[in-house]
Amino acid sequence: MDITEKLWAREEIRDILYRYCKGIDRKDWVLVRSCFADDHVHNHGDYSGPPDEFIGFASEVLKQVPATHHSIANVHIELSDDGMKASTEANFVAYHYVEAGAVDFAPVPTGGKATDWIVAGRYCDKLEKRDGKWIIVRRDAFHDWERYDEANGPSVS
Repeated sequence: MDITEKLWAREEIRDILYRYCKGIDRKDWVLVRSCFADDHVHNHGDYSGPPDEFIGFASEVLKQVPATHHSIANVHIELSDDGMKASTEANFVAYHYVEAGAVDFAPVPTGGKATDWIVAGRYCDKLEKRDGKWIIVRRDAFHDWERYDEANGPSVS
């Protein structure tokens, strides 16, 4: 790979990570799904399995979360010598606003109150270039720390 090809590959890979965050935050499950290969393996929190089931898991968790904000930083990309595979590690911070009344919300105790739930961690991905496009074939998501507090601001509209 020449330098231009390497730079372009890195930019395409970053775009997949950003596209995932945009899809999750907008609950655009088609956009989220577009980031993952059909034979993808996804490990995230209590979930482990294929991408379509992950989307079902994520959409169920986020039903009581009207607003999220996922940010990616410190993206480290390693490309294979042939330029057909890559490994990434990207830090994320995910802010979640949990609605009041979400008493049975599994990831965080809310006591029925509106709650801010913040998760910081890492997405460790394996990607491959298939049919000329980069795609995630494996994701291991690690939650390094989490915090939740009663929400102090106005509700999300």
